[in-house]
Amino acid sequence: MKEKRIPDRDQLRDYNYAVAGHAGTLCDADGELFIKPCTQAEIDFYQSATRRHPEFADIMPLYMGSLVLSDPSDLKIDETVTGLISDAGGIQTAKEQIEATVAEQVSRAPAAEPTQNGGTWVPTNGKKIKTNTAVVLENATSDFKKPNILDVKLGTRLWADDAPAAKKARFDKIASETTHEKLGFRIAGMRVFRGSDDEAQLDDEGYLVYDKDYGRMTMNNDNILDGFRNFVFNAAAGIDEELGQAVCAAFAREIGRIQEIMEAHETRMYSSSLLFIFEGDGESLRSAIERNNEVVTAVETKLANRTTLRTDSGIAMGDDNELIHAAVLGDDDDEDDDDYMDSDLESSPAVFSLKLIDFAHAQWTPGQGPDENLLRGHVESSTRVVSLRKAGEWRFHLAAGASLSVKLLSGTVEKDGIELAPRSAYKFTGPLRGKLLSWHGCELEVDGWGAAEHEHVAVFTNPAENPATAYVNLHARLAEMRAAAARDRREGPRVLVTSDSGGRRAAAGKTTLVRTLASYATRQGHQPIVVNADPGEGALSLAGTLSAGVFATVMDPVAPDGWGSTPTSGPSVVPVKLPLVYYYGRESAEEDADVYKRLFGRLADGVSGRLSEDPDVKSSGVLVDSMGVEAGSARGLDLLAHMVDELSVNIVVILGTSGLNAEIANRFAAEKTSLGEPIQVITLDKSDGVVDREDSFMEHSREAVIKEYFFGDARRTLSPQIQQVDFDSLVIYRLPDYSDYETDTLIREEACSPMEHWTLAIMHASIKDSPETIRAAAVMGFVYVSDVDEQKRKVKMLAPVSGRLGDRPLVWGRWPEPFINLLG
Repeated sequence: MKEKRIPDRDQLRDYNYAVAGHAGTLCDADGELFIKPCTQAEIDFYQSATRRHPEFADIMPLYMGSLVLSDPSDLKIDETVTGLISDAGGIQTAKEQIEATVAEQVSRAPAAEPTQNGGTWVPTNGKKIKTNTAVVLENATSDFKKPNILDVKLGTRLWADDAPAAKKARFDKIASETTHEKLGFRIAGMRVFRGSDDEAQLDDEGYLVYDKDYGRMTMNNDNILDGFRNFVFNAAAGIDEELGQAVCAAFAREIGRIQEIMEAHETRMYSSSLLFIFEGDGESLRSAIERNNEVVTAVETKLANRTTLRTDSGIAMGDDNELIHAAVLGDDDDEDDDDYMDSDLESSPAVFSLKLIDFAHAQWTPGQGPDENLLRGHVESSTRVVSLRKAGEWRFHLAAGASLSVKLLSGTVEKDGIELAPRSAYKFTGPLRGKLLSWHGCELEVDGWGAAEHEHVAVFTNPAENPATAYVNLHARLAEMRAAAARDRREGPRVLVTSDSGGRRAAAGKTTLVRTLASYATRQGHQPIVVNADPGEGALSLAGTLSAGVFATVMDPVAPDGWGSTPTSGPSVVPVKLPLVYYYGRESAEEDADVYKRLFGRLADGVSGRLSEDPDVKSSGVLVDSMGVEAGSARGLDLLAHMVDELSVNIVVILGTSGLNAEIANRFAAEKTSLGEPIQVITLDKSDGVVDREDSFMEHSREAVIKEYFFGDARRTLSPQIQQVDFDSLVIYRLPDYSDYETDTLIREEACSPMEHWTLAIMHASIKDSPETIRAAAVMGFVYVSDVDEQKRKVKMLAPVSGRLGDRPLVWGRWPEPFINLLG
C-alpha cells in the first residue's frame, strides 16, 4: 500500500462492512484505512509484531498507527494536575497549557460517533468498546469491488487468563453450545453479495448479512460446510462451481501458510479470528483472476529471460544412452527488473485476502510453544501415541490433501521395508493407503490424529500369522541366492511379482511387495534392478510408462509414489535414482500388446546391459513389478510369458490365491530360463490390510506424482519454466486409435486445444527420425501443455528446464487423461 497520512477527524466515516466484533469502527473517505477502537495491549501487539516478528505481521492487517478518540471539548483538566511533561520535554503547570497540549494531540481524532444508518448491518447487541484509543490499519476490503467477508473466530477456549469468572463462564457456555467445542472455530458473521434471490433479504448495497446468531444458532458440527458454501458458491452473483473451487483452493493454500507461520511463533491469543475476503461479484472475480494470470505470465516471462537458480526435475538421457541429469544454473540479479516486476504485481486487481485479526487478548509467550488452542482446537486431540506389539501393524488411509506426521519414540518400525529413524518426523500426505510394521514392538507419536479416513492397529498373537513373515522368508531365500551368485560371479535371482486383477484396473498389493523386497535388499548392501512393467502405475516416472532403475540406496518412505522423487539435479534428502524410461501411453498392456512387447524388449535390453557391466548389480538380480492379470486371460498370460522370457525370470511370485495360480504353474512347469534354470512359481498370501483402490484414488495419486515432477515437494521446491512456442516449431506425434484409418505406429499431429492439460513425452530421438524409431525411443522427460491458442498458433508449455522444445519430437499418449490444471 502506498504511504498515506492518517486523516483528520472530519474526514472519517462509519465502516459499513464489519461482520463481527464491537461497534464503532470507522474508515477514511477513500475507504483505504480501517480505524478500530481497541485497548493499548492490542496496539502494543501490532507494534511488536511489526518490529520484531515481520513474518507474523505479514499475516495480520497492515499496521498504520494509532489515534486518540477523545474530543477536545470534553477535556477537563483538574486544577491539581501539575508536572505534565510535554512532547518538547518541558514541564507544564498551568491548566490552560495542559489543555492546549492535549487538544493539539487529539485535534485530528474522529468526531463523536454518528448514528448508524438503518440499512447498514450492525452486530446483534453490538456495543462500543470502552476505550480512548483506536488502531489504524489498512482496510483489507478497499481493493475489492464487491467484497464477500467472513469472520471465523478461532479456538476452543475463548477467554484469557485474566478474564473475570463470570466472563469465563459465559464464554465457556458459548463454546459448548457452538462449533467451538468440537471443531475449534465458529462462523462469527459474514456478508455475501447477492447472497439471496429474495431482494427483501438484501441490504442497501445488495448484500445478505449473516450476524453472530447465524454462527451460534444455525450452524452446528454437521452443517458447518453449508455455511462455508453459502459464503463462496453463489450462482446469483455469477460464482459457479469452477470459480468457487478456485477460491476455496486459494484460501486452503493461504490457511496452510498461516498455520506454518503460527506454528513457528510462540503466542497465546484468545478470541482472535481469521478474516476471509474475496471478490463477491462473479464477473469481476473472473476478470481479476484473468488479469492476475496475465501479470504472473508477464513476470514469469521476464524471469525466464534471466538466469535464475533452479533445479531440474526432468528425466534425461545422454547421446550415449547413459542416464544423466541437468546442471544447476547460475544466478543473476537486476534491481531495475525487480522494481518493474513489483509494479506489475501491485497493479493486479484483488482476488482474495486472508488475515489473522483481533488481538485484544494476544501476547508473545517465549518458551511455551505455538498456540495449540488456535491451531488445533482441543490440544489433546492433535497427537496420539500408537503402541504396536511384535509383528503388529498400524494401517491408515489418507484422502487427497490430508496429511499426518509420525515419529518413532521407541522400538523399530518400517514402511514397505524402509526403516524409520527414531525421533524423526515423517510427514505422510494423501492419497495414501499405508501401513507401518514393527517386528519387535514400538511406540509411535502420530501428529494430525483425525486426518486419516480410516486407521486401526492389526494385532497378531503369533508373528507367523502375519503374511509379512512370508515376505521376510522370501527375502532371506533371495539373499542366499545373491550370496551364491556373487561367489560364482553369475546372475542373481530374477523375480517377477503378479496377482489376479479380478477385472480391476489396479491389482492391489503387488507393488508394495516388490518395494518391500527392494528395501530389504538395499538395507543389506545389495543393488537390485527394479523394473516397473505396469503402465497403470509409474515408478520414478509418470503413469503410462515402463521403467527400470538400480536401487543401491535407501528409498524415500514419504514419496508420492512410494519409490522416491523423480530425477532432479537439486539437493535431495534421499539419494535420487535415475531410471531408464519408455513411453507406452496407454493404461493396460493388453490394449496394444505388440507395442508393449516391443517396448518391454527394449527395456529388457537396457537391463541386461547393466547386469553385464556391474558385478554388484548382476549378483543382486532383478525385481519386476508386473501388471495384474485376470484369471482366464490368454493375452495377459502371454504378456507375462514374454516378460519372463525377456528377463530370464526364474522366480514368479503370485500374490493371493485364485484360478490364476494354476494357469501360471501349468504354463511354466516344463520351461527353463535362457540360463538353463527351472522357473519356480511361488504363491504368497495377501495381507488382510490390502484394499482395492478406487479410480478416484488412483487419479489423485497420479496427480500427486505429476505435481512432484514439475514443482517438487514440501522438502524441495523446483522451479519449472513456462515457455510459449510456435506451432510450427514443434514436432508432435500422437498414438493411433487403431481404427481402419489409423494403423500407423504414430500419427503426426499439430498442436490443438484438446492437448491442454496433457503431459507430452520428450523422446530421445531426432525430429527427422521415422515414427517407428521415435516410438521405440527412450524418454528424456515430460512437458505439460498449459494453454493452446489456435488463433495465434501459440502453445504455452511447462518444462522442467529451459531450452528449445522443438529439437526433440513429442509424443501425445491416450492415457492418463488429464483432470488437473497445474497452473490454475
